[in-house]
Amino acid sequence: MDGLSKGLPWKDRIRILAEQRSALAHLHSSFPHAIIHADLKLTNILLDAGNVSRLGDFGTARIVQMKPLKEDTICRRTNPMGTMGYMDPIFFMTGELTTESDVYAFGMVILQVLTGLLDLNIVEQVREALRRDAVHGLLDASAGSWPEVQAERLLRLALKCCNLERKQRPTFTSDTDWRPLDITYLADLPSPPLRDPSRPPPP
Repeated sequence: MDGLSKGLPWKDRIRILAEQRSALAHLHSSFPHAIIHADLKLTNILLDAGNVSRLGDFGTARIVQMKPLKEDTICRRTNPMGTMGYMDPIFFMTGELTTESDVYAFGMVILQVLTGLLDLNIVEQVREALRRDAVHGLLDASAGSWPEVQAERLLRLALKCCNLERKQRPTFTSDTDWRPLDITYLADLPSPPLRDPSRPPPP
């Protein structure tokens, strides 16, 4: 959705991401059948006239039987599908579709919403910006004045979503994992200390 990648104020972007995370948590925790969207991407987040978001396009969604009292990964073996750039690499290689596959795609969406970039190498660009302490130059200026320390937390969360080790990714049903999407929590965070421009960025 173009409105999500350009021009929308940063608070609205974070609110919309929080709405989508809640929707996906509902799908993944539905009992006895969890639903994996399998094609989460920016253009499948639909905005109405008031910029309230809806998750669309369930054409590739899959229903998976939930096992009571089990902590096994919710998984369905199927042919790889979805959109390149958003597709979980593990799903692409193994055909094992899991709830973590949606988490990977959502991490890509977060990166795009915060930066306005649609590049396939966006993960590498964000990692490099964080390494060089150069997040400010990467954030989408059309969203207004981002709170940088909070935006950095969101970028790090998104990179965690895109971890190639599935078990290292957050789960949509864990509120603790997603605190960086809580506007109230963001408002309570302290401002970052000013860095001496004469000193090099941390490695």
